[in-house]
Amino acid sequence: MERTTISDEYQNIIYASAGNELLGEIDVEERVMGHIRGISDRKRSFSLSLKTMNKTTAVASMLALFLMISVTAYAASEYIQIRNSEGVVKVQHVAPNESAGVASYDKYAQKVDAFAKPGELIAYLVNNNAGAAGLATELSFKYKEQRIGGYSDFLKEIKRTGAPMLPALAAGYAFEYGVINPNHPTTDAEKNSSLYQETLQDLTAQANKDKGSSNLFMKAIPWSEPGWISAIYSKNNAFIGISATIMHGGKVFVEQEPENQADKIIVAGTEVIYNKVVKEEVSYDYLNWYNEKQDAYYTLSSYGDKILSKEQFLQLAGELLK
Repeated sequence: MERTTISDEYQNIIYASAGNELLGEIDVEERVMGHIRGISDRKRSFSLSLKTMNKTTAVASMLALFLMISVTAYAASEYIQIRNSEGVVKVQHVAPNESAGVASYDKYAQKVDAFAKPGELIAYLVNNNAGAAGLATELSFKYKEQRIGGYSDFLKEIKRTGAPMLPALAAGYAFEYGVINPNHPTTDAEKNSSLYQETLQDLTAQANKDKGSSNLFMKAIPWSEPGWISAIYSKNNAFIGISATIMHGGKVFVEQEPENQADKIIVAGTEVIYNKVVKEEVSYDYLNWYNEKQDAYYTLSSYGDKILSKEQFLQLAGELLK
């Protein structure tokens, strides 16, 4: 049975220590990530509706060297697809509001976040009403983001989790910090694991013993499988960064609005989508691609005092893809 549930939390995709003078550009990054709506799989979906940006947000990209072979322009009405080597569609551009699933607000997420320590994945169970009828039968999950400020520590976490490798330097920009978020248990196999079942039994027992003083039961659980990775690089008040969502066999849906001029470009043998959005209030560019070997969907963007040109975007993508 196919699942279209999306993760209960909004994930911040890119941050940096930008000054107040950059606040006018924060919406740009929120808009970029707002185009990416979700991943659906045979039995799983992941949230890529990555919107919640704070006032210190800055963003996304990577390294240099440019291998552009051919360019194919797509009108906004021609929705782009990227297929893997077996011909399966992995990335599907869609009209706004046609993407798969939108996460519903979880009123307990804030309480769970206050309970968690940075870097912890919390399993929780909710009892909305007194008695067994109101007790959830499946676990929910919330991760409290941890920014890793030293590259050596970030590299250790990459190796521990098997996340895609991101570099120490990006086009002369220094590593600022990185983030790795866990993959949440969602498949039948994951829910049948001993860790999941033991945690569910533990929290269910706590809920059954409770005399009504609480309707939320939580427990930190170990994790080692990554769901998403991001790194930010800075040079004065200019930022580049890159993020990758590990798809675990899923499919990405990307909203393609009429003002989004999307070109599919071959860079180092890989189809890369160069997106240029022009609106009355703002215009911005960003880059996406699918890495079949990693089964990961990448987003690349820049912002701050210096904005990457199209050629620089493609150079960075080319270096990473090599």
